[in-house]
Amino acid sequence: MTGQVWWERAAQDQADGRIVPGPGPSGVQPELVEATREAVRAAVRARIPGYTPDWTNSDRRDAGVALVRLFGTQAEPVLARVNRLPEKALAEHLATAGVRRRPAGAAVALLEFAVNPPDGASVLVPAGFQATVSGTRGQVIYETDQDLYATPATLAALAVQEAGSLQAIVLGPAGPGRPFAPFGRDPEPGNGLWIGLAGTASPYPALTLGFVVVAAPPAPAASGGPVAVPSPPPPLLRWDVLDGGRFVPAAVVRDDTGGLRASGTVELRVPRSWEPSRPPGSRTGPPLRWLRLRIAHGAFGGAPTAISGLRLNMVAATAARTVRDEPLQPVQDPSGAGRRRMTLSQVPILAGSVVIEVDDDAGGDVFGTTAARATRWEEVESLAAYGPDDRVFVVDHATGEVAFGDGVHGAAVPPGFRNVRAARYRVGGGAAGAVRAGAVNGVVTALPFVTGVTNPFPASGGTDAEPDAEAIRRGAGELRARGRAVTPADYGLLAAHAPGASVARAHGVAGLHPDHPGVPIPGVVGVLVVPPAGEDGEPPVPTAATLRAVAGHLTREVAPAGVTVVAGPVRYARVAVEAWVVLDPGRDRAGVLAAAGDAVTAYLDPLRGGESGAGWPFGGALRHTPMVRRLLSVDGVRAVSRLTFTVDGLRLPPCADHAIPPHTLVWPERPLLIPVGDRP
Repeated sequence: MTGQVWWERAAQDQADGRIVPGPGPSGVQPELVEATREAVRAAVRARIPGYTPDWTNSDRRDAGVALVRLFGTQAEPVLARVNRLPEKALAEHLATAGVRRRPAGAAVALLEFAVNPPDGASVLVPAGFQATVSGTRGQVIYETDQDLYATPATLAALAVQEAGSLQAIVLGPAGPGRPFAPFGRDPEPGNGLWIGLAGTASPYPALTLGFVVVAAPPAPAASGGPVAVPSPPPPLLRWDVLDGGRFVPAAVVRDDTGGLRASGTVELRVPRSWEPSRPPGSRTGPPLRWLRLRIAHGAFGGAPTAISGLRLNMVAATAARTVRDEPLQPVQDPSGAGRRRMTLSQVPILAGSVVIEVDDDAGGDVFGTTAARATRWEEVESLAAYGPDDRVFVVDHATGEVAFGDGVHGAAVPPGFRNVRAARYRVGGGAAGAVRAGAVNGVVTALPFVTGVTNPFPASGGTDAEPDAEAIRRGAGELRARGRAVTPADYGLLAAHAPGASVARAHGVAGLHPDHPGVPIPGVVGVLVVPPAGEDGEPPVPTAATLRAVAGHLTREVAPAGVTVVAGPVRYARVAVEAWVVLDPGRDRAGVLAAAGDAVTAYLDPLRGGESGAGWPFGGALRHTPMVRRLLSVDGVRAVSRLTFTVDGLRLPPCADHAIPPHTLVWPERPLLIPVGDRP
């Protein structure tokens, strides 16, 4: 028997299948079908001779031809979904293994309240007060996190006490005119900040101030082994009220600034009687109610603190809203695994915000005379590590589904009707909450004497839920690491799980220690942390709290004994692209140039750039040819006649590549695109 047999031809057909880019760790996946309308129409035309040989009219105006064309148009998106089957299968396998998408993160803003009570007394704004901002992506609700006593008093004067003398700070309509050092250029015990308030009534019982601290690059945080290295003690700061001619201590109720080390609010308990006066040694100006913050002991380490904003009546708010006392609705479990599944009505849900209470089973009380006792259950990431007595549950933050244990992995929910309820949970999050200054200006909660609310400074944070492609990319690495750090890449991968840390990417480097640059140190792993990007157009820099959280988490949970983990900010190389482009004269010039500029910025983005879209690689090289290809992929760009890189202000020769230093990311500046030779 000679020639090909039928199974041999089938095998040859399978070998001709195409491999296309995919979200998996390999970056490619098979294309199951050719998902184009032309392919569908060609397949239908090939069947015409066998089924309807009498149909010979191929005119586009023929009704049958029109139906074939319509069928191809409608079948194209269906086949595109078929091609996503390998991606969906991989995502399901990773979910079964415990790899879940990171939920959306909520933005945080400092809200300033304006009140006008008739008696001049402070107005209580309870926690949960809601304000709104309406944007292009829908309405965003901001909800206050703490109670606030808002006073009608105003900020009338600021002064810095240094070496026994007071230096006045110029105040503008929006507070300090420029950043200033609150304790002078050489902070030492005795130096202080004086804040003068004008108003007819004392701000009793509490006064809240909001500070915006100029962020300096944070110092790397070292774990120091299994036990964290204690941080040097901060200076002892003391708040006083100048009541007439004597100083009265003001108790600190809450200090989110950590002693003016970071932006936040400070709530003070002030006395009921607070007589206006002038500072010692001053005989000019109207009497004010003076508040003093001074260094009682110690000194600031590193660069002196600088304050760029100071306001009254400010409170932290989160871009989310709270839902309370909601009974969970049961849903059918198609898997038959014995786990009870229920659902919440509002989504997306913020991670860690769900508080569920379950009424215990009354047992043999058939008459119902015994009152059920409610117990609180704990939200966890996975039920696999818990036993039959652990009262835990898992939440799908995108769909609102809640899964309880089956009596083997996690306790089973006792039977009953409406015996499972959410005491509270928060709904919101996403990049839409990262709004500009002044965008939060609408009031949702009606409250007497509150005349306005705004955010004087931009919101921080706010991230969308992790795309499936990103979860698939990191899923294989997490399964390989199994929660333990073996290679330097494992440290960077597992840094995103640090509680209380804001991490978008991280990069582990063996032997990297900031105290010994250029010299690899055995037993040390450096982790370079990249937080989510903000709206200010500047490279994202992690906070000192994030670095401490990453170093501590990696040391306690994933690193072998004896390894020192050092978390620090990554260095950025600022890159500007200048390109001479030939445009299609038949297209809108402004639209083509805007799309080309967006393509350049997206390619160089440290979080979403690079060839794979997973972020620009740490180190790497700027290459002329891939950048030209990226510009040519934009509709309307016919040619790129010249392209030049400028790195950290140094202009490179045209058409030249440039090596980025190791463990460095790029940050794209605004590209300069020059149209040439496109005039008709």
